[in-house]
Amino acid sequence: MISSNFSILARRGISHVFSLLLFSLLLASCGSDGDTGPVGPPGPPGPPAPAPGVDISNASNMIAEIISVTVGDQTDMHFTLTDGDGNPVTNLPDTSLDLTIAKLTPGTDGNASAWQNYINVIEDPIPGPGGGSVPGSESQGWTEHATEGTLVENFNGDYTYTYAIDITNVTEPFPVSHDPNLTHRAGFEIRGFGPVDNPTYTFRPADNATEGLFSRTMVKTETCNNCHEKGSHHGFARFEVDYCQTCHNPGSADGNTGNSLDLKVMIHKIHRGEDLPSVVAGDDYCIRDFSGILVCFGDVAFPQDIRNCETCHDEGDPETPDAANWYQMPTTQACGSCHDNLDFETGANHPGGPQSNGACTSCHVPDKNNYNGAYQQHRILPDEDAAKYSLNILAIDFLGPGTAPMVTFSVTDPTNGDMPYDLANDPNLTNGTSSLTFYTAWNTTDYENAGSYNSGATGVLVYSGGVLQATDNGDFTYSLSTALVPATAQGSGGIAFAGQIQTSVGQVRPDNTHSFFGITDDPANPVERRSNVVDIDRCDVCHNRLKMHNDRTENTNVCVMCHNPGATFGPDRPMDMKSFIHRIHAVDGIRYPQRVSNCVACHTKNGFYPVELADGVHATSTNIGIDASDPTDNTRTSANAAACSVCHSSADTKAHMSQNGASFDACQETDGTLRIRLDFCGVGGNKNGAVVEEGCTVCHGPGKTADVAVSHGIESD
Repeated sequence: MISSNFSILARRGISHVFSLLLFSLLLASCGSDGDTGPVGPPGPPGPPAPAPGVDISNASNMIAEIISVTVGDQTDMHFTLTDGDGNPVTNLPDTSLDLTIAKLTPGTDGNASAWQNYINVIEDPIPGPGGGSVPGSESQGWTEHATEGTLVENFNGDYTYTYAIDITNVTEPFPVSHDPNLTHRAGFEIRGFGPVDNPTYTFRPADNATEGLFSRTMVKTETCNNCHEKGSHHGFARFEVDYCQTCHNPGSADGNTGNSLDLKVMIHKIHRGEDLPSVVAGDDYCIRDFSGILVCFGDVAFPQDIRNCETCHDEGDPETPDAANWYQMPTTQACGSCHDNLDFETGANHPGGPQSNGACTSCHVPDKNNYNGAYQQHRILPDEDAAKYSLNILAIDFLGPGTAPMVTFSVTDPTNGDMPYDLANDPNLTNGTSSLTFYTAWNTTDYENAGSYNSGATGVLVYSGGVLQATDNGDFTYSLSTALVPATAQGSGGIAFAGQIQTSVGQVRPDNTHSFFGITDDPANPVERRSNVVDIDRCDVCHNRLKMHNDRTENTNVCVMCHNPGATFGPDRPMDMKSFIHRIHAVDGIRYPQRVSNCVACHTKNGFYPVELADGVHATSTNIGIDASDPTDNTRTSANAAACSVCHSSADTKAHMSQNGASFDACQETDGTLRIRLDFCGVGGNKNGAVVEEGCTVCHGPGKTADVAVSHGIESD
């Protein structure tokens, strides 16, 4: 034992001595006064410093994102909240948070798939207009207020919410079964701050999968916002279609009117509005909102043909994979929402008699080619056939003021290699009900058509009683003398080619064509009218194909030939486009689907700014004067004031405009000079009034102190 311990100590001693010797050698090799070695390479970067938190009361442009939702003994949602600069948003109060959670049930027996909220209430009717007669008769999808569950801020802008409701055991106000293998969706809204777009999270509880799920995505928010800019409902807190669906389930209804709140029923009926068969028959379509106000939609005018289902349901968009459901899975609920004069239970007005959803596709075959299918029945054949007609202005020959321009033209079929039509013999053109017209206007600085009645463009018909009035040039081109241009006209003029063609599918309206010609300007280089203010494509976002007056189609350059500064509908009712269109969209009872201050809904980039005097934009006539063919005797409002005062119409605002150079009582001379009216407008009058020079651009131009884009809260794209 002693020997063994000695051996161990001996070994340890030798080892210790060896270590000391080695350390001494190392010290000797370094030297006691050696230089410091070179700096080593930098190490890997450390984690970034956390972004500073922003209190929610100071946050703007907030973005909410749901990271995960898990369902077990309790349902937990993990989400983040950041501001527009990516900073975490802190201190979200539970009093401002409301949440939903729903399941998606696949359709059976012809019924459509449907979202069903786990959170529901029973709405009791209230007294008064629209009040119901059976208290407690209607259920509604609802939200859970976060004060009912538990909201925890884990760290900067990172939150967890635990639902109060146990979605695996819902019995009140009625049972909702839970199947973890079905698609589920959770979402929330924030009130009192923001606004914050509603985040949603679509998942399958059984395996927490978020991809490859059964879906019902038929429309997306961006499509709605093409017309609505930013749809918002229920107190400016609900913005997203995916979120709307979680409450607007097939079983939800208004307890006061009994009207369904199912999204597919409610939205279709709202959009058809004044054209609903029930409304045409004298009823109205109303829903009582949460504040107790009865809101009616019988005056809603959808700005295009209601049969354009693809305006909202775009099956070519990968983000709406179920958009084709509208024709592939017809149901009595969806179809009956627009066709609300059909009673599928009794069979009233339905050629197929009483039917359930399971029988719909036996007649309305779910493909694009069957005549009775919903797709074929919703085709707008005249609009489709319009693509078969191109109205072409080939040349304009003009001998000068006091003569009529001679236009050479053709009509061809772009769908058939631009094959020309024989205008003298084509049965669709010579049937006596079709018409083709050339409209002539002058001058392009700003059309006023001096010498014509009420400054209207002058039209010349290609057919009279179905007989061609143009000269056949023998090569499928034709020549026609258009309207006489007055001897006093100067500058350049415009000619439009418009028409309507009656075919077997109805009235076909091809896109209008326009061209310009020199009057006193160089014939080879006519001055075109300004066309960079509005964009027809923006009009068509809501209107699909803009069509007016039987033959004016898809061309704002044609509209302004008649809707010009010299024309009026009567006293204080301008026809001028810059006043007329604003008034239609903002004032005259049209339920415009977005805020009227969003100028770029119609205008091009910078096309909404006030004009300078040098731009040559004429003042707007407020009466026709004594001589209906002389626009100089009209009383007028200066150009910027005419456009802006439609919306900004208070006495104080008009006084502000007048103080800064505008006039609401002016006379315009032939050369465009605008003078404050002292006596009367026209020949012999008002030559001494001060020249009107609006100063709007000083403050309201781009980058100025009251920039229109900033004042209207728009982005000039």
